[in-house]
Amino acid sequence: MGLFRVIEDNNSQIAIWKVTESEQELKELTGIDLTDSYTLPRRRIERMVTRAILDRLNHFEPVNYHPNGRPYYYEGAPYISISHTAKLVVIGFCQKMNIGVDVERINRNFRIVADRYLTIDELQWINLDHQKSLALAWCVKESVYKLPWNGGKCFTTDINIHEFNTIADSGSVKVDVIDLSITHQLELKYLFFDDFCLSWAIRDYIK
Repeated sequence: MGLFRVIEDNNSQIAIWKVTESEQELKELTGIDLTDSYTLPRRRIERMVTRAILDRLNHFEPVNYHPNGRPYYYEGAPYISISHTAKLVVIGFCQKMNIGVDVERINRNFRIVADRYLTIDELQWINLDHQKSLALAWCVKESVYKLPWNGGKCFTTDINIHEFNTIADSGSVKVDVIDLSITHQLELKYLFFDDFCLSWAIRDYIK
């Protein structure tokens, strides 16, 4: 199918690819064969689609990965983040700031793990019967987690979402992030489309 959608603003570019191609078709499209690199076909397809997106958007440099799995370019920019779920691959780019992106199926059973990713305060105001609220909270926290920080992040104590009363098809959410006893406030953008929730976070990072 190729690129499904590209979302752009002054700071970022978000590319979405719906995977309808077979592994063989992706081999022919990208010119790479990952059979000997990854045991799982799903992982091979995700990596080939990632390469296809990068090529389509004229990012021909190889992507490298930190030990924690966070992708990066040797030249430093553009900053890049990658997410994938259920036949969907999303890549976020930003020229001047770090970016974290996450996409997830809305119908995933988030409630069963709510106490593992929601803070005590969030459990008081988020409707646990509302799938979109749970999906948005998950994606927001994953997006924040994928940014570089000085210390590791715990979803239930370090990433605190400001209360939202309504959820539109697209919008923004404010989040407080505690990093080495300092609280940083971010504003993340989000988008609901088809059966998916997508969010992305951008921030400067100075050690």
